Amino acid sequence: MRVKRILATLSSCLLLLSSNCLTAFAEVALPDGAVKGLPEKLTAMDSDGNAVSSDTGEYFFRVEDMQHGVAYTKDVQLMNLRDDKAYHIYFYVEPLFKNGDIDLEKGCECTFWLDGQEFYKGTVTGNGNFDLTKEVYDCGLYEPGDSHTLKCSVIWNDLDVLTNVDNGHRLIDRDGEHVLVGPNDSGYVKGEIEFKWIFCAAVDEDYDPPKTGLFAAGDTFWIYAVAVFAALAGGMLLLIFFKKREEKKEDTNEA
Repeated sequence: MRVKRILATLSSCLLLLSSNCLTAFAEVALPDGAVKGLPEKLTAMDSDGNAVSSDTGEYFFRVEDMQHGVAYTKDVQLMNLRDDKAYHIYFYVEPLFKNGDIDLEKGCECTFWLDGQEFYKGTVTGNGNFDLTKEVYDCGLYEPGDSHTLKCSVIWNDLDVLTNVDNGHRLIDRDGEHVLVGPNDSGYVKGEIEFKWIFCAAVDEDYDPPKTGLFAAGDTFWIYAVAVFAALAGGMLLLIFFKKREEKKEDTNEA
């Protein structure tokens, strides 16, 4: 019997045409004022330097040659680099397709955290403790200079999601790797799934940016300070005027 190591790929390449497409989902209803994509100076970038598309809001989680039992993680830093506006940032999941002998949609577990607080656990395609394909998740309010971390972990933890495998015979080799007989005694099984995250943002109309400039420290204080300064300056000008007029009179009398 021929046996080989399980090979699986969890990829995020955009492939819209496939005979095994996932069920189509209706367009997600975005919060009031929110649009797909991120405005200028509102950024999202993962730990590998891959940025969310500012135009479409799309982000792809890509893993190749995925191994069973290994957790693959991404940290996405969400930042507001503007100094005049605050935004809410949202995201949701859009499944694309799956294919192969390993059903990675059922076999993988996905977990999301925001600043260390877990808020989602379920499939990579968004079906979990709530439906990320139908509900957007609010990643919080981002005032100027604010930054938060969205963390995702994906792990293939279920081996009982195999199709087209002759007998499901499993062994452990000396490296501890699971091995199976593939379809038609090929000794090779694989799986592939594609999905993407969509980020969107909405400006917070209630945000009042801090005042800068002369009156930033308190309007009343600065108004009084300017008034006192003006009064002092006016008094000095009057003193100079009267002094010059007195000197002019003395010069006239001497003449």
